[in-house]
Amino acid sequence: MSSASAVAQGRVAAEAEMTDTFAAYSPNGTTTDANGYEVPAFASQGSTPGKVQARTRQGDTNVRMIRVGDVDRPVLEGGLHIPLSATVPSVGWEYVCTAIGSLSDPALPNRRYRVVDVPAKTYVTARRLDVVQVS
Repeated sequence: MSSASAVAQGRVAAEAEMTDTFAAYSPNGTTTDANGYEVPAFASQGSTPGKVQARTRQGDTNVRMIRVGDVDRPVLEGGLHIPLSATVPSVGWEYVCTAIGSLSDPALPNRRYRVVDVPAKTYVTARRLDVVQVS
C-alpha cells in the first residue's frame, strides 16, 4: 500500500470517530456585556464534526498551562480533533460542543474550547488542535 492510500484510509478512519459537532467561532474584536464590561466578541464560522481526546506529554498529568483571564488552565495537547476539510482555525478561535454521538460523554455539550496552537505535520489524518477548556 502506498503512503498516499494509507493516509487516505487513515483520514477516513479518523473522521468516522468524529461523532460530536462543534460550532466554530473566530475572534471579532470586543463588545460590552450586560454588566458594562468589555469582553471578547466572536464571529460564527459554522460547525464541524470533531471529537475531544485529551492528550498530554506525560500521561494524565498536564504539564503545560496557559493563562486565560486570571486563571491558569491546562492545555489539552491535540485535544480537539477536526477534519482536514474544516476551515483551518487560528490561535484564539473557540469551539463549542453542540451535539454528541451515542458513545460520547454526556457532559460534553456546551463545553467551550479555545485554540492555543494549530500544529501541522506530514501524513496527517486529522487536524489535532491544542486547546484549553474555557467553560
